[in-house]
Amino acid sequence: MIVLHEYPLSMVDHAGFRRFVSALQPLFKIGTRNTIRKDILMQYEAEKKKAIEYMAAINSRVAITTDLWTSDNQKRGYMAITAHFIDESWTLRSIIMRFIYVPAPHTTDVICEELYESLVD
Repeated sequence: MIVLHEYPLSMVDHAGFRRFVSALQPLFKIGTRNTIRKDILMQYEAEKKKAIEYMAAINSRVAITTDLWTSDNQKRGYMAITAHFIDESWTLRSIIMRFIYVPAPHTTDVICEELYESLVD
């Protein structure tokens, strides 16, 4: 729910949320925000490993696209890097490879370096 709806991790510390969870299932013990963060990062690493293994096994060419934007409330730049390819059943597939913060200024050199480092990783 936290990931799906992009709720802050601190939500698990809110008394109202804890009462709500307890009302649904009194035996359920909700973790701390650090526990939730660790669980999310573990899931991310597992999904990342699966995506890398899948991409390594395909026999098609891959097109890479990027999208860069600045958040309204934080005034910080972010870039999504997406791989597009045709799978073995001739279906167009797209996989988000990275979603990263890009420091200002957003010059060609900065964007190029962030893209290069992401692809190497």
